[in-house]
Amino acid sequence: MKREEIELCFNCQTEIHKIWDVEKDEYQIPCTKCGEKIMLCDACLHSEDNKEKHCDWTIENGCLERERRAVDK
Repeated sequence: MKREEIELCFNCQTEIHKIWDVEKDEYQIPCTKCGEKIMLCDACLHSEDNKEKHCDWTIENGCLERERRAVDK
């Protein structure tokens, strides 16, 4: 089901609002400003099948935000 997803682009610091279907199109979108890939972390943490709000993405399996946060520290 498509819904508005809101996420911060860690590359250009822009808050992105995009109509997206995470079940069909997964949890990565391109930033509408700079084009970098963004993880829809908030959509994942609030999905119906993630009641524990657990993030199981790692740098090794493709989490872009964790990799960028590690570099920023």
